[in-house]
Amino acid sequence: MDVRSLSDCRRGFVLVACLAALGSATVARAEAPVRLPLDTGTTVSGVEVACTGVGQTKDNPAWQAYPVRLEFADTTGAYVSDETLTVSGRDGSPLLSVSCSAPWVLMKLPAGRDYHVSASLTGNGGPTRSAVVRAPEHGQARFVFAFPSAD
Repeated sequence: MDVRSLSDCRRGFVLVACLAALGSATVARAEAPVRLPLDTGTTVSGVEVACTGVGQTKDNPAWQAYPVRLEFADTTGAYVSDETLTVSGRDGSPLLSVSCSAPWVLMKLPAGRDYHVSASLTGNGGPTRSAVVRAPEHGQARFVFAFPSAD
């Protein structure tokens, strides 16, 4: 092998290493939860989601078009917020990961399929709550995740 070939080989190795590092960074970014804006429908991983449930905006008729409503509360029934959740398919493959600063996360999931939702309160270090949810053919299904009171 002459010097020129060795140099070309090194450049190729460096290029492959850089691409691998870039790919790893992209994967890490994709796994981070998407911070949802308040009171706005947003598409995450092909699913329309919304973060709402505070004040008069929770009465917006547009929210009825979302078949799945996840609510977050403490054990006394008072709403809590600033949650992070991951939705996975029946096979366990992650579909989306989001965080919300309001007590409701609404999702337009396809009807008739089971999804596993795992949720925790952001920065609390407390328990994770999980449930299997299924979007109904018509209407809206409500799922409440209860966390210990902060007292």
